[in-house]
Amino acid sequence: MASRMSSRIAMLFAGLLVVVPLASPAAGHDPQIGVDPSTVSATVAPGGNLVQGKIVHTAEVPPTPDVVFLADTTGSMGPAIANVQSAIANIMTEIATSQPNARFAVAEYEDFGCGSNDPFLLNQAITADQTAVQTAVNSWQALPGEGCDEPESQLFALNQLATDPAIGFRANSTRIIAWFGDAPGHDPSGGITLPDSIDALQAAGSRVVAVNTPTPGNSGLDATGQATAITTATTGVFLDNVAANQVSQAILDGIQAISVTVTPQVGSCDAGLSVAFNATSLTVESGEDASFTETISVALNAPQGQTLNCTVDWLVEGALSGPEFVQQIAISVPDVTAPTAQCAPTTNPAGKSIPQAGTNPQSGQNPDGFYELSATDNVDPDPDIFVLDPATGTVFGPFDSGTAIKYTQAPGATPNAKKMGSGLSAVAWHIIGQGDAVVYAVDDVGNQSTPVSCQVPPPPK
Repeated sequence: MASRMSSRIAMLFAGLLVVVPLASPAAGHDPQIGVDPSTVSATVAPGGNLVQGKIVHTAEVPPTPDVVFLADTTGSMGPAIANVQSAIANIMTEIATSQPNARFAVAEYEDFGCGSNDPFLLNQAITADQTAVQTAVNSWQALPGEGCDEPESQLFALNQLATDPAIGFRANSTRIIAWFGDAPGHDPSGGITLPDSIDALQAAGSRVVAVNTPTPGNSGLDATGQATAITTATTGVFLDNVAANQVSQAILDGIQAISVTVTPQVGSCDAGLSVAFNATSLTVESGEDASFTETISVALNAPQGQTLNCTVDWLVEGALSGPEFVQQIAISVPDVTAPTAQCAPTTNPAGKSIPQAGTNPQSGQNPDGFYELSATDNVDPDPDIFVLDPATGTVFGPFDSGTAIKYTQAPGATPNAKKMGSGLSAVAWHIIGQGDAVVYAVDDVGNQSTPVSCQVPPPPK
């Protein structure tokens, strides 16, 4: 068992003199519940990932608890019963504080073939009415002589709690049986063997907390190993050698020590975003933290310039315990793709034709001519376009896509740009540079295209 529970039980049993106030908060438990952090907002490039720790703070009590208080009410149990009767209201308050939707029931057992003894009696079915539960617990009586021989009928009683629909367990609840007594059970009891009882409890999904409280002349709840076998098989808790005046605290401690399984469940994620964890689930003691490593990945082909969203539900015992256990993820995918620039020859407005290379094509294509500047980008609908004179480093622009220019190469001249006509078909600018014209584009986040040269067709032969 985890160190927290061990320390608490040690306090209960060290000399049987330490009194632990029932209403005191459990040491080491974080009052916060839910996933932490509950929101993730980050920027991750395509093909990248974000790795971070994720802590789930579980509640002190398993979710949606249906708790049955089951007592051995034979003659030797008077002091233990009195202790629980005096503290049952505080027990329920502690449980309901952690889980406001908690429900409770009350039952008792004695033995078969012992006069008017009840081998099993349901005092109160599952209810939210704590006053009714208190009344039912107050009805317990440990009359002298009841129980006859030492073994009692708990195997039959536990089987009834697992199988009788009259108990009223909710379909989505955590079924908890808080059982205390001082003697082993007949095996079989009312035809129910230990394996029968265990099978029924497992099939019902019940978790058993067993408290052994020693009394004179009785060998104890686990004398034949029944309590250990049942609590082990139901992933419950066994608390041994508890003094009568500590039974109520032991019941609460046992309920708060029941283990819970935390499971991340990825909900709807936008295309290109995925979430993975280092473990499919983790099991911890109620009230303790489950620590995961979370990896959020962005696909190489994820849409750029967008925010991708995803949700993760952190289930405790297979159920979502509330909005505190829902994680929201928002990942901004930056635009990392450069635009594409083009410098396409266009017509001379005067001659209505595309100027050809000069009279000496062997010297290369003539960069003097008319061009239409254009650029495309995966995100930016209108990248800026610039014209570079590489001979001097002079940059002209920015220009809009579709702008028509006249470029004149003039070695020794002062680079300059002069505004010309207007309108879609007009040449808007006349640019003079010393070197060949080079064009590139820049999108709104600064990605720069590969530069392209402006040349007059056709290529030299």
